[in-house]
Amino acid sequence: MAVAAVLAIFVGILVGALLLAGLGPFKAVHLLLAAVAATLVFVAAFTSSAPLAWLAALAVICAGSAGLATWRRSLAAPPDGRPPASPFLLVVHGAAAAAALACIVVAAAVR
Repeated sequence: MAVAAVLAIFVGILVGALLLAGLGPFKAVHLLLAAVAATLVFVAAFTSSAPLAWLAALAVICAGSAGLATWRRSLAAPPDGRPPASPFLLVVHGAAAAAALACIVVAAAVR
């Protein structure tokens, strides 16, 4: 399960990279939290540490909250001269994060 979480985080990162241009200046907090979450998921997957896996799950939740706030702010103040973020890519990005969260929680629970 932990390896599945790493793969889901990887997909989320790839799709997130496609979304960067359309979200304007509000993305810094989400990017920082997402980097921390991805690192914790990766380390938790390969150390078999249940507390670290729970911490990774918390970090994914925090990054997701910041991502939703970033998306809402980008709707209120669209970036000048840039196309808006693709709704399809936003759904795929969020689904990858949700899958990573589910996998890391299951991995933490069975350790």
